[in-house]
Amino acid sequence: MWNKVSELLGLGADKKDSNASDVQLATAALMVHVASSDGDFCDDERERLTDCMTEHFWLSSEEAEEIIDQARVEERDAPSLYKFTRAIAKELDQDGRQEIVRLLWQVAFADNRIDNFEANVLAKIAGLLGVTEQDRIRIKHEVEGAGA
Repeated sequence: MWNKVSELLGLGADKKDSNASDVQLATAALMVHVASSDGDFCDDERERLTDCMTEHFWLSSEEAEEIIDQARVEERDAPSLYKFTRAIAKELDQDGRQEIVRLLWQVAFADNRIDNFEANVLAKIAGLLGVTEQDRIRIKHEVEGAGA
């Protein structure tokens, strides 16, 4: 499955491909949004976000940090989440979109608690990505069971 996601993201070729960059930036912006939805974007969440970006997109820490910094600005200035979810949904199939939801849960669990703001934001994002409630909850339990 990782190969399929990587192929869809164009990671087997040039990592600087514009579609891969759009998906990376959109994913980072959604993770920033989830992490800051409870009003506190803590160091644990920032570290987990960086780890998710480096592991999922095969980036160096420096590349991930650059994308995260850009994503923070984009997310802050965006009128809605639709810009980001549309970029992801356009490029990824259902399995790929579920992997993005998995990353979002990992970031949300970084501080070892999920509050109502994070859960509601994640539900909204998953819906915009076309990930069903059943899949969203299943992924949440998988991430929670893995110890985030």
